Amino acid sequence: MSMLTKSLAAVAVTGALLGGAFATPAAAADPNTCPKGKVCGWSGKNRTGTRTVLSVEPGCYPFTAARSVSNQTSYRIEFWHITPGTGCGYGTRLITLKAHTYSNDPGGTVTGIGVNAK
Repeated sequence: MSMLTKSLAAVAVTGALLGGAFATPAAAADPNTCPKGKVCGWSGKNRTGTRTVLSVEPGCYPFTAARSVSNQTSYRIEFWHITPGTGCGYGTRLITLKAHTYSNDPGGTVTGIGVNAK
């Protein structure tokens, strides 16, 4: 093989390797996990279906109807099925999750959350 042929082959291999590295999309976030520091809910049990992700601080929040939930914050969070037209504390408290825990079936449909200070 001539020096020119070897050089061209090396450039082609390097280009293919680099091109492949840049062309490969970044790994998508797993839709069955909840990012660190967030509260998540899924429309289905066992963390399936559509995922909702929230950033929270202590307080009360409405929540998209969820059948499984995850608390990846440093707070203790109460998950509620809120009575329509009311707010947190009115309805049925389904489950309370400590920091960095989840529930594949909180016992009903979550429609609101209460975020408690650490």
